[in-house]
Amino acid sequence: MRKFKILLIIFLTALIDLSFSQNVNVEDYQVPVSKANLLRINGYWNWNQIGDSVTNNSAAAGLIYRQFYSSLPFAWFLDADLSGGKNFSKYQHSIKISSSARKYIWDEKDFFAFTGLELTHFDYYKQIASNLTIGAGYGRYIDATALAKAVRIEEHLLKEKIITDYLPKVTMIKIANIIDRQSEYINIYGETYENIWLFDIENEIRASGMLIGNHVGAIGILRMRQVLFNINERVNNRYFGYDVNIGSKFILSTFDKSSSGSPNLSISGRYSYPLGWRFQINGNFEIFSPMDSMFFRKVNTNIGVDFIYELSNRINFVANYKLKASKQYNQLKFIIDHIFTTSFLYYLENEIYYGLTTSIQKIGDQKTVLGLAMTLQYNLF
Repeated sequence: MRKFKILLIIFLTALIDLSFSQNVNVEDYQVPVSKANLLRINGYWNWNQIGDSVTNNSAAAGLIYRQFYSSLPFAWFLDADLSGGKNFSKYQHSIKISSSARKYIWDEKDFFAFTGLELTHFDYYKQIASNLTIGAGYGRYIDATALAKAVRIEEHLLKEKIITDYLPKVTMIKIANIIDRQSEYINIYGETYENIWLFDIENEIRASGMLIGNHVGAIGILRMRQVLFNINERVNNRYFGYDVNIGSKFILSTFDKSSSGSPNLSISGRYSYPLGWRFQINGNFEIFSPMDSMFFRKVNTNIGVDFIYELSNRINFVANYKLKASKQYNQLKFIIDHIFTTSFLYYLENEIYYGLTTSIQKIGDQKTVLGLAMTLQYNLF
């Protein structure tokens, strides 16, 4: 076991060293305005078995939407998760929509006041459950996907011997800024924007003094287009940053029309960071407890961790762990749920992915459930 741990550490260290061979790191991409959006549709079949008994045989479809905007004075986030399907003969659906906005107190510092609204509804709910959170926090998020694309372009140009060495950091930042301004090029130049967009990227490469010859050539343009337009490969979104929030969560409505009760103290946080250009780690947590006589006698905790690794330009490995711990005032111990999933996502073409997912679930004192799912996923943008 000790030898295995040593080999694992050496392997991961080697991979991280390779990831940092460029002259630019993820955190070098500091921009005054960062924004991103994602709309994803997926369909899946899911099968679970305990012993010899099949406990789940279902098919479903889902929609995921993510959007955020972050500037020095202001930021907002919008997330929506919708799904519906059939398990044996029973139809089910789930809807969760959450949004938040934050105002930074000082433009150059990361302290902010925030408000957030969350709406949820499942098939067995009598009404929409909703809550409002108001509080303060610290931290920022940056979308560095454009810089990740610049790095992927650099890798191709080196492999094709179009440039002599890794490009300087300042050049990589300039190329990433041009990539990030794609919509600006479209608005100004219309249908002809692509030629000008690629020409400006080539100019920055030429200005670095690393270009072999006067032009990147046909193969260079081909590789650039493959990266920028997701042709035969996919560059995953890259985020880095964190935030920590503390506030009061007000229950506006409950799923069963019961009393909303007292406001909750809510403490939450999240963290995203790419370890180099192949690894991405995301984490989040939330703890809340009513601010009355049940304070910390009734507690709910949610923790989630994602690990993403690009095995190749077309294959991603994703591991996800979720822990939910809850304790009611009349309980002596926490009820703990564990959900662990691993997935291989194969990029086919035109934003279509095929996925193979395995899962292990341990809900409270119930038996462990093993799962297998196959998915087709389509990214609209």
